[in-house]
Amino acid sequence: MADGDVPPRAVLDGLIGNSADELLVVAADGGAVKAESIGLLPDVVVGDADSLTADEIGRLRSAGAEVVTHPQTKDQSDTELAVREALARGATRLVVVGAFGGRRLEHTLANVLLLALPELATADVTLADGASTLRVARGGDRLAIAGRPGDYVSLLPLSDRVAGVTTSGLAYPLSDATLDQGPTRGLSNEMLSAEATVSVGSGRLAVVHTHRSQGDA
Repeated sequence: MADGDVPPRAVLDGLIGNSADELLVVAADGGAVKAESIGLLPDVVVGDADSLTADEIGRLRSAGAEVVTHPQTKDQSDTELAVREALARGATRLVVVGAFGGRRLEHTLANVLLLALPELATADVTLADGASTLRVARGGDRLAIAGRPGDYVSLLPLSDRVAGVTTSGLAYPLSDATLDQGPTRGLSNEMLSAEATVSVGSGRLAVVHTHRSQGDA
């Protein structure tokens, strides 16, 4: 749980699915308050505590949360620390909410680029804000997207070049295509049915699925 825009609890429950019994809630600093606002008590809070008051830290600890404080002068964002904390505690599937929005555009961009971390290469990671979900496809990956006809699917390279991009179930199909970082060729494709797929030969590709009912025309 980062400190950006957080979806309603019902949306988050849908993203978590049947794994609620194995849920580990890791909050990045002020994300702890966002978690509380939708009825989730963090198991652990990490960060430099610049977005939490002493009273909030005391309340979280009294409620059973572990609070791990890092220096304000550090090389990682609080969200990166939270992701690394989840991995260190054995997480293999991560749903990162609160990674978008807020006052700081650079934080949103940094959170998207976190998905390129080598440590996440074997993990199932999704960034989500309710309207959209973002996953990364690496060389050899095949991602399935469940949605509705008309939903948007955008393919945005995170590496200089992504080769062997093949899609199915989209209005503008790709077959063994190459997408270069910069041009917007992969923006705003549309689903033709309830499922689409994206396969990648090499490189790293951000796959963004936005529900049409909540997206812009």
